[in-house]
Amino acid sequence: MPVPIAEAVSPRRLIRDEVFIRLLDAIVDGDLTPGEQLYDAEIEKWVGVSRTPVREALNQLAAMGLVEIMPQKRTRVTPIDPVRLRALIDTVSSLMTGVVRDATPLLTDEDKEKLRAFKDRVGDGSGMAELVRERVLSDGFINVFLRRLDNRTIAKLFTRHLPEVRRALIAAPPSSGAFVAGAPHAKAAVDAAVAGNGAEAAAAVAEFWTKGLVTVVDEFATKAAPTAKESR
Repeated sequence: MPVPIAEAVSPRRLIRDEVFIRLLDAIVDGDLTPGEQLYDAEIEKWVGVSRTPVREALNQLAAMGLVEIMPQKRTRVTPIDPVRLRALIDTVSSLMTGVVRDATPLLTDEDKEKLRAFKDRVGDGSGMAELVRERVLSDGFINVFLRRLDNRTIAKLFTRHLPEVRRALIAAPPSSGAFVAGAPHAKAAVDAAVAGNGAEAAAAVAEFWTKGLVTVVDEFATKAAPTAKESR
């Protein structure tokens, strides 16, 4: 397990939260790859904490599907399963469609400016993989609606499922064709949301996920398998 380079634990966060965030970012961003074995002692040394918060963080990540714990055997980053990935994308798509529909009438002028900025970054869609890696898709689009809707239950569902989708897109980014196909729908969603049409914005979001991101599943099976570090 190549331990990522990071600064010491921030005193402003609870230790267990700090460890969780460090591990979550390392897994989603690909510093810790699918199938890679995790060792408590190395994590403890990396973050500079005791075993208890490390175990708590790993258990939390296991509940999110990002870590696989086999007692007395091994702990590893969960390999990416195309079947599970498809189900996650479908789930997030359904959630996002409802969020956009309900949050659109509540958007502020500042929210709309953020959405316009996101639309400008989308372009023809060929650079969307970078927007995923840089969190522009999540922070500049998805979270705009989530924050405005302010529904804790739905926010928790996104917190649980979205990192796994981001991880797959970063671990084995699809060809630009997948994102190019979805780009017009992402832009249409922004235009409709800015205009205050929640139903139209929601429909465009559904098209963005189903005609763009869902094609990631088909490409992932061939791209991800050779790169996963399986410990047998």
